[in-house]
Amino acid sequence: MRKTLAAASVLTACNPSYGAGPAGTVSDRSSAYFKSGGWRYRLTITTTDGRRQEFRVTRDDYKRCFRGSVYPTCTSR
Repeated sequence: MRKTLAAASVLTACNPSYGAGPAGTVSDRSSAYFKSGGWRYRLTITTTDGRRQEFRVTRDDYKRCFRGSVYPTCTSR
């Protein structure tokens, strides 16, 4: 049981999950490196009513979503 719990903890720590952002079109992408925390990835979405919202995403979502793509469809393969 301990090994299973430890393995689950490691997988969770290595693959963070962030709340999904609103549906819309990707209007900007940014990545920043923090010395102790590693890379942090953000997408900016323009919704259908013209509002822009920036939120944090995983590295995989960042790599799949380019400017002009539709979020959250771009996160699925």
